[in-house]
Amino acid sequence: MDTTIYLNANMSSVVTQKKVYVKDVAEVFCQDKKIKNHVENLLLAEIPEEKQYKEVFSTCYLIEKILMNHRECQVESIGETEFIVFYQPVDDKRKLKDKVKLVLVSLISFFGAAFSIMTFNVDVTMPELFDEIYVLFMGVKPDGPGVLQAAYSIGIFFGVILFFNHGGRYKLTNDPSPLQVQMRDYEKEVDQAFIVGADRNQESVVE
Repeated sequence: MDTTIYLNANMSSVVTQKKVYVKDVAEVFCQDKKIKNHVENLLLAEIPEEKQYKEVFSTCYLIEKILMNHRECQVESIGETEFIVFYQPVDDKRKLKDKVKLVLVSLISFFGAAFSIMTFNVDVTMPELFDEIYVLFMGVKPDGPGVLQAAYSIGIFFGVILFFNHGGRYKLTNDPSPLQVQMRDYEKEVDQAFIVGADRNQESVVE
């Protein structure tokens, strides 16, 4: 009876070594453990560049590589039909750049969100509303910011944490935050666009 090898290729994979193996881009399942280990360590490709590099591969190319070494086996693909390999060389200078980018993005996000909240408050005349509520309950006009403004500010703070499901390194639940969901959707669309572009330009590795 022929042995069946199941492949579950990821849409995109990041590697830091120039030699790319099957285990770097796909999950492999086979009842024969020796065949499974051998398939996982088959050399799929070698990155020709020294800098950042990406390449689109067809799963047919992956299957062909496996069958060249295991003609007696049957290969079943249960993952992507095409996938991307991102080569990211290890570079200490790049780590510093990534940290600088993280700080810049964090600052932009913080001040951008603060500006958006302040603009919203001005558009809906929140200061006037607080003054009217104060007069309604106290009978006199406030002489400055008070309890209402403080409670509103604290409410926004906790509301943002609850909405984004994040507080520093801690998460309130195991569910992904809205920001994580949007980032995953964005990454998926970018990968799909890159694959389609490679197909149209006939840049995919298919054989």
